[in-house]
Amino acid sequence: MKLVQAIQRATEIAETLHGRRIKGDLRSRLCAACFAVSQQHHNSLLILLAHTPPLQATAFALLRPLTESAMRGLWLSHVASDEQVQKYIQSGTKLDMASMMTAVGKAVGLDAHHAIYKHWHSLSAYTHTGEHQVQRWLLTDSIEPCYSASELSELLKLSCGIAELSLQGVLTISSIRQTGSPVVTT
Repeated sequence: MKLVQAIQRATEIAETLHGRRIKGDLRSRLCAACFAVSQQHHNSLLILLAHTPPLQATAFALLRPLTESAMRGLWLSHVASDEQVQKYIQSGTKLDMASMMTAVGKAVGLDAHHAIYKHWHSLSAYTHTGEHQVQRWLLTDSIEPCYSASELSELLKLSCGIAELSLQGVLTISSIRQTGSPVVTT
């Protein structure tokens, strides 16, 4: 997927979500907040790639929090018990991301562990300035970013896929239109 297409799709997603009413219960509001954070990470990633010069290292670093926020929203929406929802608002969840993805996958029929978690080490390395991030700066005699076209294409593909998951998550919790319901803004 090309950057211009990804930006256009992100704009379409934002237009679809802007002003959409969601259910007013705590679970739905928490989910919407997670999905909104995910959308902001996605849009920020695209802005970083569109910057001149592209800020690729930071764009790659955002992929993990983009994924985490979407997965937490899906977990809250499809897996978490009422008690877990209450605990989440107070102190987060103690579940590791692998367990969360496995539980979400079982609930929605998605092999999230295979599709996403198998890349978790790499996502973490990009976020925490690990080997995958630093290696991209040492490919020439100069210290400069050297991300391949295929790596950038994969970044766009995965980030856009996560943005689509977040969109579907919001659409799921916004099926009821009530006066006074919280409004999603992007």
